[in-house]
Amino acid sequence: MWLGEQITERGVGNGMSLLIFAGIVVGLPRGMYDLYSKVKDNAWGAFTAPAVIMLVVVMVLIVAFIVYVERSERRIPVQYAKRVVGRKVMGGQSPTFRCASTPAA
Repeated sequence: MWLGEQITERGVGNGMSLLIFAGIVVGLPRGMYDLYSKVKDNAWGAFTAPAVIMLVVVMVLIVAFIVYVERSERRIPVQYAKRVVGRKVMGGQSPTFRCASTPAA
């Protein structure tokens, strides 16, 4: 916690998020090596190839879902009042206000 607060105070970014990201990145090479060794040794028998394919598909679907949610937006209809100038009625449009669905965006 202290290190994350120090990183945030120095203006590098969100300290805790950077530390969590660094922990994930540090574990990736070992995880990939473990997966490679399991595939090479055929650790799961006949289920090894389908398991690896399912793992890759699930990872791609999770990334796609995260991108979809992050890029999504909510369209809120806005109604303007009509104005009467002489005999003409002006305005009364209903455009939309685009608002990000995630508060961080």
